[in-house]
Amino acid sequence: MSVADSTRQGTSDDASVLIGQLNDYLSSRSFLVPSSAPTVADLDLYLAIVGKLSGDSLESSVNGFTNTRRWLEQCGATLDELKIVAAKNAVYSKVPAADVSKGLSTKPRPLPLFFYGEEDESVVAAVAAAAATTAVSKAGGAKPVKAAAAPSSAGGGGLSDEQKKAAADKKAAKNAAKAAKKKDNPPKAHGGDGAAAAADEVNISALDIRVGKIIKAWEHESAEKLYCEEIDVGEDKPRHIASGLRPFYKLDEMQNRTVLVLCNLKPMNLVGFPSHGMVLCASNADHTAVEFAVPPEGAKIGERVTFEGYDGEPEAQNKVAKKKIFQTLAPDLKTDENGMVNWKGAKSVTSAGQCKAVNGMANAQVA
Repeated sequence: MSVADSTRQGTSDDASVLIGQLNDYLSSRSFLVPSSAPTVADLDLYLAIVGKLSGDSLESSVNGFTNTRRWLEQCGATLDELKIVAAKNAVYSKVPAADVSKGLSTKPRPLPLFFYGEEDESVVAAVAAAAATTAVSKAGGAKPVKAAAAPSSAGGGGLSDEQKKAAADKKAAKNAAKAAKKKDNPPKAHGGDGAAAAADEVNISALDIRVGKIIKAWEHESAEKLYCEEIDVGEDKPRHIASGLRPFYKLDEMQNRTVLVLCNLKPMNLVGFPSHGMVLCASNADHTAVEFAVPPEGAKIGERVTFEGYDGEPEAQNKVAKKKIFQTLAPDLKTDENGMVNWKGAKSVTSAGQCKAVNGMANAQVA
């Protein structure tokens, strides 16, 4: 809910960046509906996001982020259900009406439907239309035009044998066509020396990762998981950066620490604290263990960390945010079996050697 407060105080660009961060967070988490509906915190953050982004801008920001999309749709559907309850039950008359028209759809929505992934598009559309008809009826709205007939077991993936066979045949044909296209147009491989990707591909050189030193750190006054830091990254004055490291490090362990800092991120307001950058850390899959990613001893404060074979200049922070560059590259930024920081196998490079997880955490995500 503190993130929701920050989102309300921030800009639409901040909300767009948050959508990508949510996608990474949700990638290892799932929920069952309706038994595990979104929490109040989920709904609070949802309302904060759709308060900053709506219509085409929201659709554009969510495009490609399937985990965030399912979460947004579920939150919106839950609010629709709450509005119906509020309208029917005076006990809940004080529930605020959410302006879900700012969400991904302006039509009444049922809870998300389940499909096996093999259905024909016309079948999916028919099932969705039938479910939407039910949602409008529940909401007491005008009776919609009758949709095309749908399978009687809508939402459960219940297709007739003929429909299942047709869907399977169509999927097989599509996969065969895809395989043939891949065979005719094989991907261009990098050279054995780690040559950079083609010019039209985004790669790790787009990120401005620098050696930094924490000059001062203190606890955020209202966010229990955040430290506030002043970090020297070789600029005229230290950067202010907030990091969610209080569960993992004591305050005295933060002081005078040499770290890696991602610098070409747009400034964000995190629970009232202006944060400009990100301290990079290695973490395990469920984020229960976190440790600093650090440069080797002797690396110079402010020097840029590069990766073997990728020597391009970093992108401007506006482009990094707009094109979701960090979210695109981050899944391949990891430690190897020895705890050394790599991107797609390319070693991190400083004037003093390779960067690593401070305690040698192996095969960990770095972000």
